[in-house]
Amino acid sequence: MSDKLRRLRGAIDQLDADILKLISQRLTLSDEVIAAKNGEAAFRPGREAALIRRLAAMDSDIAPAMLLGIWRQIMAASLSRQNKDLSFAVHQAAAPAAIWHMGSALQARMCDDYASVVALLDASSCRYGFVPATEDAALAKALLASRQLYIIARTPLFPIETVTPVYILADYLPDESGDDISLFAVPQADDSVQIMAIDGYIADHIPEACGTAARLLGIYAR
Repeated sequence: MSDKLRRLRGAIDQLDADILKLISQRLTLSDEVIAAKNGEAAFRPGREAALIRRLAAMDSDIAPAMLLGIWRQIMAASLSRQNKDLSFAVHQAAAPAAIWHMGSALQARMCDDYASVVALLDASSCRYGFVPATEDAALAKALLASRQLYIIARTPLFPIETVTPVYILADYLPDESGDDISLFAVPQADDSVQIMAIDGYIADHIPEACGTAARLLGIYAR
């Protein structure tokens, strides 16, 4: 082995050790943040999206999808550390994205339809749900039947060729990310339901374009 190659490998080994130390420090700080929140939800998809966008803007040499994958695993590990028994209701069609999103921290209860996912969340058997990111009226009807669940995220945040996007459901709304989409269920004359997407974080009123009978289904960062 040449001296140059030995030095390069030594530098890489040192960087790996430094990265590991920094990840450990980040997880410890995250633990302290969650403890200071006094029971507030640990998963904050709006804040995560703002963080990822900021990091992606800092280094153009790292592909956004690669950066997202690295930080997603760090954040999944942090969430799992704070919620040892955290479980997810996962629609069969959403399984690949759920695995990508949570990695080895995923504790899943598989479901065949939207109603089953919603039922597990309503019963507090699972904290979060993964469902296909679709405008399917069946999803809107399942959420309308719940009256306490929302779409709080769409994952992955950036397009990844091998991962079909899904929605994440929970019983609270996300924080504003700075670039959001609000989803509303709009009843139709034939008793069907249309999902309407409106630009912006709209949690305090129903947009005129949706009609007075509409209901907020959720908000996600894009």
